[in-house]
Amino acid sequence: MPKQSREKKYVPELPEKESEELRNAAKTMSVKVMADNIERMKKTNPTRPEAMQYYDEVANFFGQREKEILEEKAKGKKVIGYFCMFAPIELILAADAIPVRVNSGWYDTSKLGDRVVPVEVCPVIRSTIGAKMVNLSPYMELSDAIISTLTCDGMTKLSEVMSDYTPIITMSPPRVKDSAQSLHLWKEEIKSVKTQIEEITGNKITSKKLREAIETMQRATKAFRRLQDLRKGNPVIMGRDAMLVNQTSTWDNIKRWTEKTEALCDELEKLVQQKTWACPPDTPRVLVTGTPMFWPDNWKLPTLIEEAMPQGVLVADELCSSDRLLYDPVGIDEWTMDDMLNAISERYLMASTCPCFTSKDGNEDRINWLINKIKEFNVNGVIYYVVRGCMLYAMEYSRVKKALDKMNIPVYYLDTEYTREDVGQMKTRVEAFLEMLTARVDF
Repeated sequence: MPKQSREKKYVPELPEKESEELRNAAKTMSVKVMADNIERMKKTNPTRPEAMQYYDEVANFFGQREKEILEEKAKGKKVIGYFCMFAPIELILAADAIPVRVNSGWYDTSKLGDRVVPVEVCPVIRSTIGAKMVNLSPYMELSDAIISTLTCDGMTKLSEVMSDYTPIITMSPPRVKDSAQSLHLWKEEIKSVKTQIEEITGNKITSKKLREAIETMQRATKAFRRLQDLRKGNPVIMGRDAMLVNQTSTWDNIKRWTEKTEALCDELEKLVQQKTWACPPDTPRVLVTGTPMFWPDNWKLPTLIEEAMPQGVLVADELCSSDRLLYDPVGIDEWTMDDMLNAISERYLMASTCPCFTSKDGNEDRINWLINKIKEFNVNGVIYYVVRGCMLYAMEYSRVKKALDKMNIPVYYLDTEYTREDVGQMKTRVEAFLEMLTARVDF
């Protein structure tokens, strides 16, 4: 059924003129915000690596990458969008399709989403709905189908809302992952997604193609880990730059991204040898965890941290939109189809530290991952970031705080809306936290 003829169950029809006006206004603001973010990142770090220019260009949603995908679609390629890092990228690549993450990082479109779902709903979800209502997101518009993972109530209903526009492939991760039953059910989910991707693309996922896709992502993981390792010592790259590198992997050509990231790491290693630091080595080292942050609007917390007085540096995060994206490779014992599918299943389930999970001991994987990250990156303090309406991350805060209190690591709970209007208030709160960390570092 053609997209334009779909009967909408949730979304109200917008008059064409209003839709165009809203889209143009949001796009104009988005272009301005993207340019402003990049300019500020350049200004903050006079020694910013030259290799970052590539990611600056890829970060433009309305630029060269959109044109490339349009050209590929004209040749018959399909595009598979996804909302969550549970989506098996290797299967998309093996079907000769283009994977793109399509969560909305636009503040303005969350107000449009209010016309469909209550304001109490997570603003990332409201923003994603609003972006689709006015066709703002190039990658969402180019998607022939979208993989939606049912990690929370909001994401569950988002899949239904988005089905008004686009074919949806749903994935249901188990709530308890450390059981034989859960892994068995998840393996069946992976097999089902494989079949649906094959149907949408018209391409059979063969053992040869799947092996090539796994090896492609393993190389990307190697480059990704190399970048993260370079952040463990004195600051050689600012956190916002590293986050931008991480996020562009979700819509760039992954082979090219890997090559460019290896080149970036080569440049960073030279800066290490020259002892050319991105900021003073005694700058408070901050880790951010909580609700995912998406380019371009939802960049305010990293900006506040690295432009504060006193300044902080974001050395690591525990976000499914950044440091968690490519960290874990698919581990293969034998290159049979069954073994590869089993390995993919285990990678996307067992390695995840999403707060949607529980177990008899609670989500210990996430706590352990945070503790190890804090030790490895010599973190001075943690900011626990939550957008209002994100219940999963909000409810986990008290447990995380107890674990970090035992380590004598300061943690600050920072809640916010999907808006620019509270930046002044956030600035005051972030700077107060950094002042406290600076005093501890000096002491």
